[in-house]
Amino acid sequence: MMDIRSISRALCSNFDRSTLNLRGDDFTLSKYQAEMQVLPKMQLSDSSVFDLTVPMNHATSIVRRIFSEALLLLRLAVRLWTYLGVGWKWSIQLLRLVLYATLLMPGFLQMVVFYVFCKRVRRSVVYGHKPRQRLDLYFPPQNGRHVAYPVVIYVTGGAWTIGYKAWGALLARRLSEQGVLVACLDYRNFPQGDALDMLEDVNTGIRWVLEEIHRFKGDPDNVTLVGQSAGGHLAGLALIKQAEQAVQGSLSLGASPVWAPTCLKAFVGVSGAYDLAALAEHLHRRGLYKNLFDRIMSLSIDTSDPGVREGAITIGCNGTTCPGATGHSKEGCQVRRCEDCAGCNSSEEDCGRDGIGAAATANQSSSSASHDASGCKGGARPAYDALSPLQAAKRLSPDAAAMLPDVLLIHGTADKTVPAEGSVELSKALQSAGAPRCRYLLVPGKTHTAFLLEDPMRGGRDLLMDTVLGAVTGGGDLENHVYGTLCPGFLCDLAGWVCPF
Repeated sequence: MMDIRSISRALCSNFDRSTLNLRGDDFTLSKYQAEMQVLPKMQLSDSSVFDLTVPMNHATSIVRRIFSEALLLLRLAVRLWTYLGVGWKWSIQLLRLVLYATLLMPGFLQMVVFYVFCKRVRRSVVYGHKPRQRLDLYFPPQNGRHVAYPVVIYVTGGAWTIGYKAWGALLARRLSEQGVLVACLDYRNFPQGDALDMLEDVNTGIRWVLEEIHRFKGDPDNVTLVGQSAGGHLAGLALIKQAEQAVQGSLSLGASPVWAPTCLKAFVGVSGAYDLAALAEHLHRRGLYKNLFDRIMSLSIDTSDPGVREGAITIGCNGTTCPGATGHSKEGCQVRRCEDCAGCNSSEEDCGRDGIGAAATANQSSSSASHDASGCKGGARPAYDALSPLQAAKRLSPDAAAMLPDVLLIHGTADKTVPAEGSVELSKALQSAGAPRCRYLLVPGKTHTAFLLEDPMRGGRDLLMDTVLGAVTGGGDLENHVYGTLCPGFLCDLAGWVCPF
């Protein structure tokens, strides 16, 4: 076992990317691979905050890095502000958000203590070599039994602008207490990245978990994907696109890198954003202005390219179709893109790992789509049809739909941010396409954040945790657990009343 100082050196060498991870210009794949050799060997009992331990001789360097990252974060925040503007609707929503967080502060403080000091939480595990490609692992209590834990991959929400992996700490804590190993993915937000960048991060994280989670005592044959709000959009679209890609045999937009949808046991979407066209107008009326949403969901699309068809953009290696791009199997869930890369005029590494994110993006002249997180430039335009899970589901073939795992879409009827109709329509579209097991659950009176924050902090039954745990265990009936109070009930009620979401 490595000593704590060796672990500290390995982690703090990329300290600036293990927190905010806002720059990845000098973070090479070799460093990523080196960290992968180190991290799985760490023992949970070494230290409760071992991933924050820093040798003293690194202190000055770390201060400079933190200062540099803070400046970069400030720059991104200012840039985001320029898109939001100073409209009165958005300003009121911001004030409500601040008041909402203040009212729930007793619960948030307890979760911060848990997140930072709990021995069962391993923060900022590297899953890729791009900025913010990190995840948090929440381990079940050690009970002495050598069993493989069921796994949940959780993609948090945040309106594509303020998402962060730690937002899933409360759900992950309770799932891990029930014997589930939880991986909370981080991903780039706008304006650091656009929707296609976020999809690349989510696909990369899912693929990493499917390939590597056995090294952390996770069961790769019992993996459930969960996405909330914007995370529901990204996770749901990634799943549908991977199924589409596996059947058609060529790379689809938003499905890189490749992983097999048949490796998942279930998908649970929580208050997900599935109908982007309708959502854009709805959010504009609520203060998230359409010019910002347009930029997040914009692509440069050459409609004269034969790879573009009916809103689904297909990109092969160097603009051609890769032979043998399918061939996923449930046993071992092996992932490969090209069985015969000689037909792609590129190396297996080029077409097998980064796809759109590397080889295709580097050769934009030969691909059908490109993207620019700075906004609609170079002919870019909103691509709601191509990036909407609902539209992707309507185009899904029966063979692709048959590859989907169990799908459960849960939504509150009082959701003011993302209307519940989107979950209903997506469920119907998947059923029409031939998805074997797909249903939706509408919960009367619940808002966008009630499942995630107010109800769990109030104490008593945690509907979201029970629902996800039911999907993990495969039981037809919801689990029923009772939890203690993290925040007084009257504060939770007030927070729900002022909540801007």
